[in-house]
Amino acid sequence: MQTKDTSLLEETHRQQADIANNYLADFQPRMMDWNAAKIFAVKNLRIAIRYPTNVLIWGLLPILWLAPYLLMMTAVAGPGTSEYFAEVSGFDDFLKFAVIGWFIFKYIDASIWAIGNNFRWEQFSGTLEPLFVTPVPRISILLGAAFSDTVQTTLSAFILLFTAMALFGVTYTFVAIGPIILIMLLMIISFYGFGFMLAGMILVFKDPSVLTELINNAVFTVSPITYPLQVLPAPARFAAYLIPSTIAIVVVRELAITGTYDLFQFLQSVGFMCVIIVFFWTLGIAVFNYGEKWTKNRGSMGGF
Repeated sequence: MQTKDTSLLEETHRQQADIANNYLADFQPRMMDWNAAKIFAVKNLRIAIRYPTNVLIWGLLPILWLAPYLLMMTAVAGPGTSEYFAEVSGFDDFLKFAVIGWFIFKYIDASIWAIGNNFRWEQFSGTLEPLFVTPVPRISILLGAAFSDTVQTTLSAFILLFTAMALFGVTYTFVAIGPIILIMLLMIISFYGFGFMLAGMILVFKDPSVLTELINNAVFTVSPITYPLQVLPAPARFAAYLIPSTIAIVVVRELAITGTYDLFQFLQSVGFMCVIIVFFWTLGIAVFNYGEKWTKNRGSMGGF
């Protein structure tokens, strides 16, 4: 009986070895593996669903961040607007103005904190090194993380939007929903590249908290989230236009509040966003590849 079991075990090992050899013989490196991206995204979403209250909390918590700005605006200028604000921003309701900014900032915040930090969480779980020895294009892993974060962020952002609308009584027109979706989609894709760059930096620097906090606050400061671009100094205004969210906030704000937008300006915005996508993806993948190579050469992939 023991001889028979041994023979069966050896045969099983031979079959597994044949399967592995055939796979490796047929394996061709690819630039992108969509199946791997889907698997990684589903894995992250399953973890998020395991703690469903987190989504609700992160949808409501930004209300506590937003409320002081809205209350301060109301205390200083009264309900609605002020003459100076209307003059510099072109809008007569600063509550509508700020809520849209915070809605889009949810995606900025996620691209800075979530996409790049995915590898840090894998490191904490002890799965980073096994993940990096798999024959899967790294871009697939990065996109999988980005997809899952986009789903979670979208849910959280809409909780924020509808809660703010209910609490503060603001309303929007969604007659131009198609252009809004298009510009939001372009912004999200561009931020994927931004997240890839941060992921590469986190592989090198390990502890991302200080780095991400600095970048997050710098982006928040120059972005027209709670105030119009016109009030920023000229150098800060120039820096703001290098961030994908600035164009998105300006365009979505106009479309959601007024329902109209100049077609030529909209096409210009789309073209500019496409240029930003190419720039951030090129930079992001280059930084990530360098960070991965640098980390591997020093044998510090799993180090803290």
